[in-house]
Amino acid sequence: MNIGYVLRSWFKLRGRSLEQVSFAARRLAGIIMALYFLAHMIDISTVVLGKDVYNAFLGVFTSPPAILVDLFLWAALVIHGVLGLYSLIVEMGIMVEKRKTILAISWVTIVLLFLIGTWVIMNVF
Repeated sequence: MNIGYVLRSWFKLRGRSLEQVSFAARRLAGIIMALYFLAHMIDISTVVLGKDVYNAFLGVFTSPPAILVDLFLWAALVIHGVLGLYSLIVEMGIMVEKRKTILAISWVTIVLLFLIGTWVIMNVF
């Protein structure tokens, strides 16, 4: 099967339930975090090239485009974490009859945590 077809199918929202969309969002967020982890390992490995190279590389991460990447990563972490907790609750059989309500609460929690994290990233860092 074509990988492009599979990836496009994740974003087809018409006819999909919120649970299916949430599963795809969690999967995509996990992939994003794995790719970021790889980039982070490369970033940290620049320390072996010397202090000047490492400090120059750190300067890239304080630029405005890097702030957008931080926000994007924060969104991925929140989505993956909260929807992972939702899956854990449902898979354990806890309150299965209320899963739609729990999923709605999960998405409200995602939005709230994203907004709080955005404020922190923009005002504290």
